[in-house]
Amino acid sequence: MPLSWKIGTVVASLLVAVLVWNGLSQYLAARQADEITRDSARAAALEAQQAQAHAQQYRAQLAADLKQQREDLSNTYQQVNEQARQYQAEQTIRQEKQRQEELAAQASYRLDRNQQCIDGTVINHSGSSFTQAVGKDGQPIPCTGDLATEPLR
Repeated sequence: MPLSWKIGTVVASLLVAVLVWNGLSQYLAARQADEITRDSARAAALEAQQAQAHAQQYRAQLAADLKQQREDLSNTYQQVNEQARQYQAEQTIRQEKQRQEELAAQASYRLDRNQQCIDGTVINHSGSSFTQAVGKDGQPIPCTGDLATEPLR
């Protein structure tokens, strides 16, 4: 074989080797890029799952906190209502007691069936005897109608 054919064959072989090497390099680079892309996609999917799980956990915690706050608020309302009922009951009892005391005080000024108001003075009568009612100071107790001006009892 002539030398030019040999050189041509070597050049052709080198050209084929360079083309094969270039194609193989591009193929390997494409595979590596695909692997990197797949790894990135897997990592992104994993991060998305983790973010979704975190968001669900956060929503669940918020819901639990809200439920607890509602229960606490309900309990507080119940306690306040119970305290208000107790206060109202105590207030009613106090008012009734005060009313009874006022009635008792008023009754202590009212003449009983053995007493009369004669000429503006309380007179006690027992059977056929009549005596003037006297106050703490020893003076006769004044009256008007069936009421004395100071307590009789």
